[in-house]
Amino acid sequence: MWRDAPVRVEVLIVGARDAAVHYRRACAPLSRDTHPDAVAADLAGSPLTILHSTSWRFEAGAVVLTYAAVLDGVADPDSVPLVSRTVTSSGDPAAPSPAVVPVDAVAVHALRHLAWLRERDEVAATALVSVPALWAALDDFTPAPAGEHFAG
Repeated sequence: MWRDAPVRVEVLIVGARDAAVHYRRACAPLSRDTHPDAVAADLAGSPLTILHSTSWRFEAGAVVLTYAAVLDGVADPDSVPLVSRTVTSSGDPAAPSPAVVPVDAVAVHALRHLAWLRERDEVAATALVSVPALWAALDDFTPAPAGEHFAG
């Protein structure tokens, strides 16, 4: 049963290169005595500009807690370009979890949320303005709070 499922922390380290968003995915198991924020910060590395929990999902028998992380705002060499801008949804309000959630969809969800925070959270905006390449790239994302599933 899902209550006994292991928990994994997933961090999408986002940055911009050539005006396009790229990300690198890092994952680690969560032990019972460690806060997920600490695991996410360790996975992200430094210098850490912003770390924000953006979503969770059930995948491959585990609960996955996803964080978006911004370091210096520049995509690192191991990152991949964001190819799809599709937001994944089950389409069923009584069964909100889609059967499959591509990592690009998780990244889009996280980036839309960062764009939303940029407009509504002074602390997040102050952090994000310090990374101008990513700040500009976020203009291409429809700001949305976590959990909002409209296309855009």
